[in-house]
Amino acid sequence: MSGKYAPRNHRGHHRIGRDDPRAIALLKEEHHKFRQLFDRTAAASADALVEIARELCMRLTVHMTIEEEILYPALKPVIGAEEVDEGIVEHQSAKRIIAELEQLDGDEELFRSKVHVLGEETVHHIDEEDEELFEHGRRAHVDGRLDLDAIGDRLRARQAELYDEIARDGELGETHEAIADEVERI
Repeated sequence: MSGKYAPRNHRGHHRIGRDDPRAIALLKEEHHKFRQLFDRTAAASADALVEIARELCMRLTVHMTIEEEILYPALKPVIGAEEVDEGIVEHQSAKRIIAELEQLDGDEELFRSKVHVLGEETVHHIDEEDEELFEHGRRAHVDGRLDLDAIGDRLRARQAELYDEIARDGELGETHEAIADEVERI
């Protein structure tokens, strides 16, 4: 497997383990796809880059939505607010870049740079989730303080709902975006 990011998919905490609870397995599957797509952007022609960027924006938006609506609220009281709030703040940064990309047609001078920065920030975020957040969640699951299998079922159902909305309407309907205290004060 070539590229800067995708080789990580099969290393350490990034691998999908047989014993991963369903929530973690689902989100790691998504993380693998993001790393592969961002690797494809590096050598993509201008036309291909626009297509990949559109797919990334759509997939990332759905991914962040299910985390913010389901996973983060379940984790926050169990593992603490600091780690979850950091993830929310990182999502806010990605959402700003996604909103900018969605307003562009791909011919702009900074389009490729915006996709690149989105990739750098996203991969940093998902690496942290794989290595830290999911490990804390897994411990809570093993200790019986959190059911990440049931949460995984809810994540998958909501994900399917959101993709159905996109297929039907071309965009997401109402979502419940998480807002960390730090974002509210800015």
